[in-house]
Amino acid sequence: MKIFQSLSGMATVLALLLPCATHAQTPQCPDPAEARLEVEQTIRDFFDALRGEGEASFESLTTSSMYSFDVGERFEGRALADVIIGALEDGVEINWTLGPMDTAVRCDVAWSQWENTGSAGTPPDVAPVRWLESAVLVYEEGRWKVDFFHSQRARPE
Repeated sequence: MKIFQSLSGMATVLALLLPCATHAQTPQCPDPAEARLEVEQTIRDFFDALRGEGEASFESLTTSSMYSFDVGERFEGRALADVIIGALEDGVEINWTLGPMDTAVRCDVAWSQWENTGSAGTPPDVAPVRWLESAVLVYEEGRWKVDFFHSQRARPE
C-alpha cells in the first residue's frame, strides 16, 4: 500500500512538473508569413556587416556560437569579418551581388542558399567571381541570427 501511495504521489508531482518542462523547451516560432523575408534581410545585413557597413553590428546578426567556412578554412565568431574588413582596408576590392535565395523556415530554424556574383582582387587585377553560399539561421531574442555561413568559389562557367 505504501508503494502505491508513493508511486501515486510521484505521479502527481510529475504530472504537475511535466507541463512546465514541456513549456520551457517549446521554441517561440516567428510569424511564418514574415519569417522568410526577415531571414533574407538578415543575410543581406550580414554581408553589409562583413564589409564594415550598415546599421547592424556583426555581433547583433550572429549567434554566440557562429562559425563559417570560407577559402577552405573555418572561422570562429567574427574572425571572417575581421579578415574581410582588413583586406578591404588594405585595398582589396570585393564586390557582391546576392542572387535569389532559396530559403526554408521551420519554426525557429531557417536555412538559405544562393549564388553570389561579383568581383574580387587588388586593382587593377580585379576579376569576376561567382560564389555558392549558404547559411543556417536561428530565431533568438526576437530576431533571426546567422549561426553558420558557408561560401565557396564556383567553377568558372
